[in-house]
Amino acid sequence: MKINAHTRIKTLLDHDQDRVMEQLIKLNSNFSKLRNPILRNLLARRVTIADACKVAKCKMEDFLDSMQQIGFIIEETVTTPLLTKPNTIDLTHKTRVMELDARSYLEQKKDPLKEILGMANRMGIGDRLKVINSFEPVPLISLLTDKGFLNQTQYIAEDVVVTWFEKTIPLAVSIPKLSDPSSATEEVFDLVLQSFPQEKIKYIDVRELEMPQPMIQILAKIDTLNEDELLYVYHKKLPVYLIPELNNRGFKFLINHTSDNALDILIYR
Repeated sequence: MKINAHTRIKTLLDHDQDRVMEQLIKLNSNFSKLRNPILRNLLARRVTIADACKVAKCKMEDFLDSMQQIGFIIEETVTTPLLTKPNTIDLTHKTRVMELDARSYLEQKKDPLKEILGMANRMGIGDRLKVINSFEPVPLISLLTDKGFLNQTQYIAEDVVVTWFEKTIPLAVSIPKLSDPSSATEEVFDLVLQSFPQEKIKYIDVRELEMPQPMIQILAKIDTLNEDELLYVYHKKLPVYLIPELNNRGFKFLINHTSDNALDILIYR
């Protein structure tokens, strides 16, 4: 398998999880976080090799060399580490601050991203968001930077990292046209999700329901969905019979495969 700086960690793990994890932990003890299945699920699908090197504070060439040792083929032309913007927030300037401790979410096996994006949507110009975690949230930094947020990271202790975000322009989302909405990328999925205020998002979990209850419950929910609302569905398999029904009713949708037996669906007008 060919890999480069932009290859996601999930791609490596899907290819050979045991050998990749063993090699990475041997390379840098910071990668031992991947042993935690919750963190592994949340981070691996969002983090590229370049991101992982920044989080773990290891050299790109060392990472790629370790992967080459277990059979991966390195694409030499794209191994240059990605450049990051310098810290730009004046923390001495007083402003309204919102705070979220992502560690408590992870302890409860929850993904804090949806709550963080909801808070970002509620922020005014000049407002600041303080995110506390045990590592630098590189994918979140990239996502909010693209939306006009300044960022700055402080390493308070070995397992305490504070990342500040300051809103500089309104959160404007440009959603690309997809040829296959049944397999959306994580980035596009998150862009659509963050374009809806938190109070306009409804949730339904159909993973434990027997067929045909998932489709019945989802259709019942969208019957009550307003024009400015979004339905977030937790599902375990691709709903092949639901998709034509959504198209017939004029709904847009995105499907993000989070694992082999789980996927998330966004349904909106």
